[in-house]
Amino acid sequence: MAEDLQHLIDKIKAEAVDKAKAEALRIVSEAKDKAAQIAKEAEAEAKAKLEKAEKDSLAYTERSEKTLAQAARDVVLAVSQGVEKSVLEVLALNVDKALTPELVQQLLLTLASGYTGKAATVSLAESDAKKLTSFVTGEFKKKLGAGVTVQSDSGIFAGFRLSFDNGKVSQEWTNEAIADALSAILRPALAKVVQKAIKG
Repeated sequence: MAEDLQHLIDKIKAEAVDKAKAEALRIVSEAKDKAAQIAKEAEAEAKAKLEKAEKDSLAYTERSEKTLAQAARDVVLAVSQGVEKSVLEVLALNVDKALTPELVQQLLLTLASGYTGKAATVSLAESDAKKLTSFVTGEFKKKLGAGVTVQSDSGIFAGFRLSFDNGKVSQEWTNEAIADALSAILRPALAKVVQKAIKG
């Protein structure tokens, strides 16, 4: 009987140990599965964050390049406008200097041959009116072969305006008109020079 009891006790112990071992193996297996799942999720999260960081980095680089390109265009535009302004200011200054009373006389005589027999009004800069009135009422009138009126115009700084038929027909030979005409011709050439410099 003692043997049967011992055998029963051993059997219960063995079952308990087997059960404990099975439970331990199950716990370890679940722990390994859970650890593998956590590692997989962590890896997927790290990969997603890395991909996002790469996309953000590319987007930032692209924005930076666009901003830099726009800044470069702005600088080139500002410089070209500055160059154009300087060239046109020099041009206007040289036109003012070139429109001497002698040149104005030559221009008037040349124009008179195209308007022979038509009465004219010659508007001059105030500073030139005193110097040129006797020429206009003398030599110019003689070549024109018609009546001439001379007037000073405070809006003219150099050069003259020649008009016929009470202003219906007029020719503008003022410093401003000549500078505008020359600048219209020069602008495309200046643009080409700037473009060439950019491509350099």
